[in-house]
Amino acid sequence: MEKNIFKNFLILIILLSFFYLVPGTAQAQLVPCGGEGQPECELCHLFVLFDNIVKFVLRSLVPPIAALMLVIGGGMFFMAAGDSSKVNKAKSVITSVVIGLLIVYGAYLLINLFFWAIGVADWTGLENWFIYPCEPGT
Repeated sequence: MEKNIFKNFLILIILLSFFYLVPGTAQAQLVPCGGEGQPECELCHLFVLFDNIVKFVLRSLVPPIAALMLVIGGGMFFMAAGDSSKVNKAKSVITSVVIGLLIVYGAYLLINLFFWAIGVADWTGLENWFIYPCEPGT
């Protein structure tokens, strides 16, 4: 009985997470060029594409997956009923999610810090290295 409730709850959470992702992806366009009424694609649009992919992953994909895995780990912890092997497995899931989030966002922070430290703005002539010659949407 408990397994069916947990299984149904898990399926519900997964379906709801997909509903969360659909509206953001349906309205987003990865590259603002090449279509009807849009400018021709240039090299700078490659950087816009990369920036849009990174933003999508960091803002729209990672948080709901991490939240889902935390819910699953919490559900496993709640359903363990004192069984030490199940409790350890639940703790392992929660710890893995936290470590994964630290790795993903820490890597992004370190790359930005590295570019700032080596002075990308000085040798490229850009005040902010992450602003491209063609603005997104042009």
